Amino acid sequence: MMNGYVSYTNNVRASQSQSGEITRQSQFLLHVGCRMEADTMVQIFYRAREEINANITGTGRFSANIDFYTSSSFHSKIYDSPYEVNLNQYLYVQVELSRRDYSLDLFLDTCVASPNPNFTDRSYDLLRNGCTRDSTYYSYTSGYHYYAQFRFQAFKFLRTHAYVFLQCKVIICPDNDYNSRCRQGCLSRRKRSLDSSIYHTKTVTLGPIKLK
Repeated sequence: MMNGYVSYTNNVRASQSQSGEITRQSQFLLHVGCRMEADTMVQIFYRAREEINANITGTGRFSANIDFYTSSSFHSKIYDSPYEVNLNQYLYVQVELSRRDYSLDLFLDTCVASPNPNFTDRSYDLLRNGCTRDSTYYSYTSGYHYYAQFRFQAFKFLRTHAYVFLQCKVIICPDNDYNSRCRQGCLSRRKRSLDSSIYHTKTVTLGPIKLK
């Protein structure tokens, strides 16, 4: 306790591994401190029953994650960034809602690749309107769970660096709606009759992939 505050401190030390007896590199030392106020606020509430005469409705956005995995079992996530791969290597990708909700389904509508993270110039379709555009693309599941899984073989863009970014547009539907867009699968643009705007859509980006 000091001057009305509760203080916590700690030190973080790090140094490069060296062989021999001496070094000419200084050791890294970080002093970490946290000062907490000694007073706080707590609260509780009660509700008085009354007739409701007004409604307030808010809107929000679902959050989704997209990640690489080491195999088709989708047990081990890849945390390397960039993810270095070989040409033609199978890449395993999972897209899922950040909050698991078994009453919702996630459908991959479109997945495109680009040599830059802004997707402003060149792009290549892996999936478009739920229809496969790349011959190596294979879907394990899409439209039946709160997650979707697929694989494809690594490639690079010609006349550019070896980085590849991946962006997917997903549609979220209620699981008990068997006529939803999530259950429609591949629909060509001219045949699309279902208004997907009644369902929530989300775009997630993954990358970069870097060729070894």
